[in-house]
Amino acid sequence: MSNIMDCPYGHRFSKTRYGTICPHCGFDLDTPEKVYVNLRKECGLSLREERPVCAWLVCIEGARKGKSYVISFGENFIGTDRDNEIQVLGDEKMLGKFTLIFFDKETKEANLIPARADGIVYMDNKPVYNKYVLKNKDILEIGESKFMYVELLSAIIKYFPGFEYEEIDNEDKEKLIKKERKYRKLKREKPTEEEKYRDKRVGKNLSFEEEKPIYAWLVCIEGKRQGKSYNVTEGKNYIGSHDIMSIQIIGDEDIRDKNHAVIAYDTRNLQGTLLGEESMGFVRLNESATYTSKDLKEGDILEVGKSKFFYFDFAKEYHQW
Repeated sequence: MSNIMDCPYGHRFSKTRYGTICPHCGFDLDTPEKVYVNLRKECGLSLREERPVCAWLVCIEGARKGKSYVISFGENFIGTDRDNEIQVLGDEKMLGKFTLIFFDKETKEANLIPARADGIVYMDNKPVYNKYVLKNKDILEIGESKFMYVELLSAIIKYFPGFEYEEIDNEDKEKLIKKERKYRKLKREKPTEEEKYRDKRVGKNLSFEEEKPIYAWLVCIEGKRQGKSYNVTEGKNYIGSHDIMSIQIIGDEDIRDKNHAVIAYDTRNLQGTLLGEESMGFVRLNESATYTSKDLKEGDILEVGKSKFFYFDFAKEYHQW
């Protein structure tokens, strides 16, 4: 295998010396979407998200300001440990396992369980020591950072009563366990997204704040990548399967490589807009083909390729940067 890497922006560099990150422009050839999909394919597993999004923790103040972290079913340990479901780096007071949020699949509730970890979480300047059921827009002080809890499932169910994520795999359990064991082993050998971001920022003497703060999400509710949330950030968000797409979606063969759809987020007016005239692929908005610009609102469904995405606006309803 060649040691020379070709960046999609025309740069060539040594993988031995620089890894997968282009030293000229900072582009990482191992995009999070590509790493996930390739690992799942290598292990013979479904491409659906292994941790389907149920809610988010959004850092609104602190080292990782602007970053959103996915909360999924079951345990969500928060801290610096790389095996945590939510790894947070950059906050000097963040412990290895600072706290735990358990998302109950039956009740659809997120439970803060401080007793299972080592840190003290504050809410309204008061320490929380006992189990607490989180409410939408709750603010949690973890380390020196503040996070907002943002519910998703309740929002989806409001528009689509009875919504449930499909099971990831229903094959023979013994075979599935072996595949998942291989997957976890290969995954541990790779740096986490949080570690890669830290190394990138430290190498340039930059702060840990998110380079592109979250403004909205597209959540795949039907299709190959069901359960995955994609960040919508300031400006134009190009959707496609190519590495340079700001929203890269791999697995759905009906999604074009470049500019299948384009969503612009206007931070002045806090409005997301589907740009039909700039979209190179066929897109439906709420079951209607779209060829012109259409403003987006919570609950809108975008059909891109064979996949369906739920639009959820964060900046307009929750927090303004």
